[in-house]
Amino acid sequence: MPNSNIALLVFSLSTEAEVKNKPFFEQRNLATSLSNKTKKIAKHSGLPIIYFDETKQSGSSFGERFSNALQNVFESGYDKIITIGNDCPQLDVRHIRKAEEALANGNSAIGPTFDGGFYLLGISKDDFDYNSFLHFSWNSNAVYNEVFNSIATNHDDCLVLQKLRDIDFLYDLEKLSLKDIYDVELYRSIQAIQTAGSGNYSDNDLTTFKLLQAITFNKGSPFSFSFQF
Repeated sequence: MPNSNIALLVFSLSTEAEVKNKPFFEQRNLATSLSNKTKKIAKHSGLPIIYFDETKQSGSSFGERFSNALQNVFESGYDKIITIGNDCPQLDVRHIRKAEEALANGNSAIGPTFDGGFYLLGISKDDFDYNSFLHFSWNSNAVYNEVFNSIATNHDDCLVLQKLRDIDFLYDLEKLSLKDIYDVELYRSIQAIQTAGSGNYSDNDLTTFKLLQAITFNKGSPFSFSFQF
């Protein structure tokens, strides 16, 4: 049995997979910066950390992979989970600690994103319904409301954290405010992209950018393309 009944689940793609699926990450080392920052705040949280990248995820859809990961952690002996990804630059350890406090007090927690998804979810085993999670609208802007309504059913005080911006598309970086990003490596990576602007990207990058604008991928936490791993 774990020493703590709350686990921190980092559910994300590896740096290599992020670069493959988001070409604009490679040029600015953004994937590496985001991954390093996520590892730092996970360590600073003091919680037991469980990493689930594409080598550990199972399922043919985001819903299956995410639900299977949550179920796996619960079955390993944890009663509560805080899950995050690695695509939210403004995520900080304070968000994790607020979620931890909510779970410790018998509540749940969720951190909404501007695109209708979420960057953090704090949920107990009793509130996790595997079949419901399988069928949430992961690829739509309705998923935050669906998940919130599901976990809030048994909690009058479900904690809604600060709304943050996750990085799905190049324009998410352009809209991102740097004022709440304290990690120097990540700050510099994003600042370099914002300073350069889209005019300095190659035709190939711009084609990819237009493709990404036309496809909705991430409406949950964390990012997942529909590609198979």
